[in-house]
Amino acid sequence: MELKLIGSTNRLKTIKSMKDFSYHCGRQCYTKKDFEEVQKEIPKKDLMDKMINKGHHSVFEHMGLNFHFTGYPKMFVMMLNNEKQYATSEKSARYTQMKNMVPEQKEKYDKWMNLLMPEINEVYPAMSNQEERKEAIKILAQENARYMTSVFTPTKMIHSLNLRQINYLISEFEDFYNKYHKSDNVLKQRLTKSAENFVNQTEKFKIPGLENQTDRHLSLFNLKNVEEHFGDVYSTSYLMSFAGLAQTHRHRTTNCHISDGIQLKAPLGFFVPDIVPERLKDEWLKDLEEISNYDFPQAQLVRVNERGLIEDFRSKTLLRMCGHPQYEIMKNTLETAKKYKQFQLEYGKKALKPKCLQGFRCAELCIWTGKKALERIV
Repeated sequence: MELKLIGSTNRLKTIKSMKDFSYHCGRQCYTKKDFEEVQKEIPKKDLMDKMINKGHHSVFEHMGLNFHFTGYPKMFVMMLNNEKQYATSEKSARYTQMKNMVPEQKEKYDKWMNLLMPEINEVYPAMSNQEERKEAIKILAQENARYMTSVFTPTKMIHSLNLRQINYLISEFEDFYNKYHKSDNVLKQRLTKSAENFVNQTEKFKIPGLENQTDRHLSLFNLKNVEEHFGDVYSTSYLMSFAGLAQTHRHRTTNCHISDGIQLKAPLGFFVPDIVPERLKDEWLKDLEEISNYDFPQAQLVRVNERGLIEDFRSKTLLRMCGHPQYEIMKNTLETAKKYKQFQLEYGKKALKPKCLQGFRCAELCIWTGKKALERIV
């Protein structure tokens, strides 16, 4: 596992220069000078200490950092991606073939790639370019075969956040390690290795006094279940695979967490894509059960709680109730929209249609067309 700084605000690289930049941003609150003039000032230690000790930490959010993560497991990346104030570009298990799998999972991944391509070929729309169609079918087969892979499969990504946020994460991952490195919960215990590695590799960005001073904590795991409510705000819970959740919590205006299902042997079961034919469903489940005896396959279902504003859900439906997104999240979002009566009242009959049938232009050609975008099974 490696974490490398590849870019930053003003190309600053030392913690001193980053603190000075944040200091000058803070000075803007208390001076008539233009920022260009403020930047020429030599930072005063007593004012810097005052900003830190009195909780004026938002000034450190102006300092942006861009990291390249390699070798960290998907599950740890999901913990990062469930926090706010970030941007991420992660290696896609949909558009690229999975690698670095344990041999048994690689065998099952390849097996289901081969089993599902003929099934997808049967339902995928015709295209004039046969090579493009063949590639599209392969991509969808990859998307479904990756359900056989562990959520601890290594991945890579570019992840951008600010100096205050990384200090918040350092303190939270330190607490996570201390709490779970001897835990009986296998999933959380395995995550502590990544948490410890993250803390060690980000140590140079640590600013004493800038650690988490709120009652907000790492948000992916929460034993509390939410009540079902659909009004101006909404809260709901549902079963979703690890792979589906990785897509869902990328809507950073909503709040998601797992309340159950993270034990070995998948107590809540597995996601079965509709493209898996009836004659192969038992085999699909058998393969996943074998993996779940010692690992956490991405098809494993967990209890997800989701909360947000009605406007946030509207944004989600325009992005996910479409012919382009991963099938599982499209299906899940549509099911929630059907239950959300206030959402339907506010946005009318169009609320349950893809955006291309609501007058919104889609930048990408949809092979399914608007009518079939929500009827597809892959």
